[in-house]
Amino acid sequence: MKMIILTVLALFSPLAVYAESDPLNVDAEKIDTFMESAIDKLHVLGAALGIVKGNQTLYLKGYGYSGVDHSPVTSQTPFVLGSTSKSFTALAIMQLVEEGKIDLEAPVQRYLPWFRLADEEVSKNILVKHLLNQTSGLSTYDGRLGITNGHKSIEEHLRDLKHTPLTEPVGQVFQYSNLNYNILGGIVQTVSGEAYPQYVDNHIFKPLDMQHSYASAVEAEQDGLATGYQSIFGWMVPTKQLQHEGTVASGYLISSAEDMSNYLIAQINQGYFKNQTLLSKEGVNHMHQPASSMGDGAFYAMGWVVNQNTNVIFHNGSTENTFSLMVMNGDYGIVLLINAYDPLVPYDSIVAGINGILNGQERSQADLPSFNKTYMIADLIVLAVLAWVSRSVYNLYRWILKPTFTPLRIAINCVYILLFNLLIPSLILFYVPKLAQAPWAVTFSFLPGLGHVLYFLSILLLCMGLIKSVLIIRSMDGRRLGSKAGDTLHHTEG
Repeated sequence: MKMIILTVLALFSPLAVYAESDPLNVDAEKIDTFMESAIDKLHVLGAALGIVKGNQTLYLKGYGYSGVDHSPVTSQTPFVLGSTSKSFTALAIMQLVEEGKIDLEAPVQRYLPWFRLADEEVSKNILVKHLLNQTSGLSTYDGRLGITNGHKSIEEHLRDLKHTPLTEPVGQVFQYSNLNYNILGGIVQTVSGEAYPQYVDNHIFKPLDMQHSYASAVEAEQDGLATGYQSIFGWMVPTKQLQHEGTVASGYLISSAEDMSNYLIAQINQGYFKNQTLLSKEGVNHMHQPASSMGDGAFYAMGWVVNQNTNVIFHNGSTENTFSLMVMNGDYGIVLLINAYDPLVPYDSIVAGINGILNGQERSQADLPSFNKTYMIADLIVLAVLAWVSRSVYNLYRWILKPTFTPLRIAINCVYILLFNLLIPSLILFYVPKLAQAPWAVTFSFLPGLGHVLYFLSILLLCMGLIKSVLIIRSMDGRRLGSKAGDTLHHTEG
């Protein structure tokens, strides 16, 4: 998460000067040309873009296709948002705070008396504000692990946390964890008396006239929900998401570019949209107030990331097969929705290009990374590794048929086995989940193809190492037996 945030900060630092540009001056032709080039170069199947200023929407358009039937994307096409959903959950909490139903300084157990983590005593110390600011002590890894339990109800999902440990002291360290916002979703529905999806629909979607926004994929599918795509070795393939009923509050709300533009207008105008007030000015400012440091001038607020150096407020979101990004600076806002996700593709560079155009800069396809080049390199590496493993399998087959071990060959093979059949695959199996801060099951969901190759080749190499070790040990035993037999024969003949 931190790497993504730092990338976004670097890309969007020019937004700090955008508020000085000519109001309502949007070069639609340049934006349109750049977007067409971007979705082509980054192999995006479908996207929708919205640009707002103050209380007005300046630009709305869909690009590409929303699914395998080649239905065109429009500004009203629903997309699964990903972690952009967290700002909606934070807004719901703040609404209930202003109604006097929630106290940010209160422990979570005041609202969820049954809430327990692995350490029952420490569980009592987690406050509502810790969840909002990502300082509860719950880890990124456990937050991503929770994605695999999304098929359960919100309460069932939260009750399963009784074995989940804290990895940092409560209230002291920023750790981006989906679990924090899943717990907040449970608080929303318990305190309000409405199921989380109904609360968001009644108190956020409807007041903002978000007619194509949902908390249920089943309902969204009836409204043309965009099909998500993933890259498998460079081939864009439509894929299905897991069920996410229990994790909807942290990453699985659904909306369109048109609706998200309304949402940005309400955020920019301090809770006010047309004749509706979602939250007081003080409440919105509290939501956007920097709270926990993420490093390099970035702070997590409440469902938003704030860059104090540039006054940029933003949040991105990614699911197994969709991506979203919303950015605000002063009176301006941009939202981009994409029906694809690939960890190797920097989709945020599209919005950086749009921002450049809004600032009067020239932007072209050359400013974007090349999807084809990225996967040409990745696929060549995979092919080279597969060729090496195939050669190793062939050599192992020859070993089994006709083992020929000399002392020198045994020594060389022992070093080879230790390095390539034990150390490297063990490091991959153990450290990739730590580096990705996600279990292998989630890695398979978010990085199909490459993730599977890493995992199963590592298992294969370990198995080959075991077989080679057995063959070498047998060979060494055979040599020792042969030597002893020779010594005995020599002694007898003597």
